[in-house]
Amino acid sequence: MAEPEVLDPGVWRVPYETPTLPPATATNTLIVGTRRLAVIEPATPFATERAALDALLTERAGAGAEIVAVLVTHHHGDHTGYAFELAQRWGAPIYAHSLTAARVDFPVDVTLGDGDRLELDDGYVLRALFTPGHAPGHLVYCEERTGIAYAGDLVAGIGTILIDPADGGDMSAYLDSLARLGAARPTALVPSHGPVITAPQECLERYITHRRQREGRVLAALNAGATRMPELLAGAYGDTPREIWWLAERSLDAHLRKLEGEGRVRREPDGQFILT
Repeated sequence: MAEPEVLDPGVWRVPYETPTLPPATATNTLIVGTRRLAVIEPATPFATERAALDALLTERAGAGAEIVAVLVTHHHGDHTGYAFELAQRWGAPIYAHSLTAARVDFPVDVTLGDGDRLELDDGYVLRALFTPGHAPGHLVYCEERTGIAYAGDLVAGIGTILIDPADGGDMSAYLDSLARLGAARPTALVPSHGPVITAPQECLERYITHRRQREGRVLAALNAGATRMPELLAGAYGDTPREIWWLAERSLDAHLRKLEGEGRVRREPDGQFILT
């Protein structure tokens, strides 16, 4: 079982195994507070992993702590797998954005908007930052005392982030959200998947640069005469292993929709894409 990584006396990270996209195999759960605890992203569906989290929280409760909130960043199953059952077990309300509440199959007790704050104890406060793009209702939770931000699926410590329009993904919103988190000046990022990111500004700038470069490759493929998805995929994602082109095609669609929205590309009725 994974051992807690104590990032601060009131901020603990523990990765629990989840059925997530490879190369990731786990989703981080963050426990914030010393006496009034918020549990962010209890996501595992596996009994042994759930038991490990239960034991950790029971130990904290035995020392006088109270679980007062369960928070999720967005609706995907590898982020919500234990939220409802854990909240029921401890009698704690579930917090999420209203757009997430509309997409999950359990009740959300408290909906959060951009800038809403949850005060815990000893100066620990979680502030919601609305960061759509990967998912419509995605929230980042910024802890104000330490500056540590639970970044959800805005960035990853392992693997990459999928922007899938078929699931509400929006590339333009995603890039804006990366910039918004950068403007919040976090001291560290805890992604949902992978280790803590200790150079947050470099990470966020790298993510923005990568997406801009990929957009450039899409435009280059269009300039070279590619007009249909298979040609554009080969031109813009030729550096990506073919076995994951099915995922790359979703990101390509997100880039094309962004370019359409900006009036730089036109989608014809027959499915061709034309530079404007």
